[in-house]
Amino acid sequence: DNRGLVHRNQKTHSLDEQVENMVCVFDKVCEEYEGKKVFLCAHSVGCYFAQQICEQREERVQRVFSLFPAIESIGLTPRGRQLWFMFQPGVRHTVAAVVDMIRWIFPIRVIHKMANLSQNLNADNSHLVVDKMLHGSCVNSVLSMAADEIRKIGTLNEDFYKQWGHKFVMYYGRNDNWVPIECFKKMKRVNTGGKVVLCENNISHAFVTSQSEEMALVMTEMLKDELHCELG
Repeated sequence: DNRGLVHRNQKTHSLDEQVENMVCVFDKVCEEYEGKKVFLCAHSVGCYFAQQICEQREERVQRVFSLFPAIESIGLTPRGRQLWFMFQPGVRHTVAAVVDMIRWIFPIRVIHKMANLSQNLNADNSHLVVDKMLHGSCVNSVLSMAADEIRKIGTLNEDFYKQWGHKFVMYYGRNDNWVPIECFKKMKRVNTGGKVVLCENNISHAFVTSQSEEMALVMTEMLKDELHCELG
């Protein structure tokens, strides 16, 4: 339901509510495609949701593709330490107010032009950010959810990956400030039954903003390997 991404939605959601929502969506998909193999593909903290779905619905999950998986102690990562202050109540409310002020002062076409100047966003994504996300209520919701994720996502669930790791294809970045290389090395030791891969294409954690095509090609190859067929 695009929680946090629809500016008219004033409610913020906890990590537990997000997991509950994802499990509900998964159940609906399984109901619609009964008897079909179900693959999950997740990115960053979404990999934590995929892990939770697999824990609760293991019998329905055929394979999980975890891209740059932020599944342990994200508040202690280099990026988490840099940004933790932004997730505090007073700060995030201030940031949200500044965003609303920018929308009030500048015409939307000017904001679009400023977004297009960013080196971290392509044209399509800059429009998505401005139109759907650059609202004070949305920013507050995103930062509030991030604060809850940092509080609650702690030590890696090693027992889970030792038992169910064979269902996972895990793709790590080489220079990822949200998922340091130590996380890759640990998972490589823990998950001996699955595929734990280190990126060879210099793709960043935030690939969705500027390297989506490169990541799509990598994902296509991984799907080919898992499906044992040519996809075109």
